[in-house]
Amino acid sequence: MADPAPPDSPRQPPDRGLDVAWVAAPVEPVLRRIRRTWLQFLRRVRRPGPGDDAFTLALAVAIGVLGAFGVVLFFRLIGYAYRGLVEFPLALLPPIGGWAYRPLLTGVGIAIAYWVMRRFGDGYDGLNVPDVALAVERRGGDLPGKASIAKTAASAITIGAGGSAGSEGPVAVLGAAVASRVGGWLYLRPDKRRLLVGAGAAAGISAAFNAPLAGAFFALEEVLKSFATSAFAPVVVSSVVAAVVSQSVFGNHPAFPVQVEHGFTFYREIFVFFPILGVLAGLAAAAFVWVEDGVAAARWRRQAPRILLPILGGITVGIIAQVSGGLLTSRGHIEIHLDVFRTLAWWWLAALALGKIVATAITLNSGGSGGVFTPSLFVGAALGAAVGGLLERLFPYLPLSAEAYTLVGMGAVVAAATGAPITAILLVFEITNDYAIMPPLMLATVLSVLVAKSVHRDTLYSSWLRRTGRLEPEATGPTPGGSDPPGNRGQARGHG
Repeated sequence: MADPAPPDSPRQPPDRGLDVAWVAAPVEPVLRRIRRTWLQFLRRVRRPGPGDDAFTLALAVAIGVLGAFGVVLFFRLIGYAYRGLVEFPLALLPPIGGWAYRPLLTGVGIAIAYWVMRRFGDGYDGLNVPDVALAVERRGGDLPGKASIAKTAASAITIGAGGSAGSEGPVAVLGAAVASRVGGWLYLRPDKRRLLVGAGAAAGISAAFNAPLAGAFFALEEVLKSFATSAFAPVVVSSVVAAVVSQSVFGNHPAFPVQVEHGFTFYREIFVFFPILGVLAGLAAAAFVWVEDGVAAARWRRQAPRILLPILGGITVGIIAQVSGGLLTSRGHIEIHLDVFRTLAWWWLAALALGKIVATAITLNSGGSGGVFTPSLFVGAALGAAVGGLLERLFPYLPLSAEAYTLVGMGAVVAAATGAPITAILLVFEITNDYAIMPPLMLATVLSVLVAKSVHRDTLYSSWLRRTGRLEPEATGPTPGGSDPPGNRGQARGHG
């Protein structure tokens, strides 16, 4: 029997179909040339001068568009989660006992969100605004793309299932992560990448709230922590572009419907009643931080089985939401029921503010994901409406407007709870589009920040950083390679 033909014989040619090197060999020189040409272009446009500024602004425009479409996608995901986790199951279940089904569905949703972060989050239980600020400060704006996508999905599931969390944290993280990836693909210097990350966060907030001013200053205050001229231009451009794109999808209207008449009615209110609201708002913000810290350190949270904690926490939040008549949670887009607040008793509004604080703290510390900015707005609105309603009862002969107290309360609590007073003032102004609300709003905001700092040293953001050991860079410090200190990954919760 003849020996088999050698591999190089004409009858049995060598199989080169699986030889990757043979296939890639003609392509490699082309790819190297493209990369060399691109790097030469980057070196040219990155030289100080008009070319560098124009290139940065062009990237800011692109980031604004991408960030706005990311917000649109995120709100769509919340709607899909609500229909899949709430509407569809309730349609199949018997109508009797629906009050008991709803909390269970919330528990299932938070459990799914927890699994998503554990499975796809690269070791993060959450990724939030403080994470973005740390990436800007320590890692040149480098954010983990996979964990950011997981954060978006987990937050959409949490909010859609009825968890008490905000949408601003996820959209800010998503916009910042997109900008970070773009900066990495373009081989940008760390300083440029940081600017793009801030522009991405601004785009997310601007598109979500239809508030370009608030979005820009949120990024400057909380992410970049700088108002330098070099940072101002790209952040503002990205925020404006994102707002325009968002308006083309959601319409040009405020994030919350506001009554036309919302200004104060006589000037003595500014120096008598609104300072009282400012002090109460500062106390409410400090209480928010205190409750959140307490739930995070609670013994039951550490002792409960890991797999059961999200379900138990979700059921608890679902029960609180049911008791509130559904006012504490939303179905998709940002919902603060200002029109309903006008019809409720002041003591019930105060209870809603407390319930929102507790429900948010449980949601974010039992496996849910989301932000704290929007819950702070809710707490401020409920508190302001309660103060305004009580003053109307105590002084029926005075021409008081409870709506003004509702809006001022929103800004005051957000400023004290997040440490972003300029953002809070500008957001309320963009919602109302009325200069008349500015004097009491600014005064109450300043007082709330001072009171909150005197009662509690932390905001909701710095409190999380302190719990995870990252508040003092000189004490913890980044590890070689720019990663976080050991043991901090996996501790992050869903705070936005």
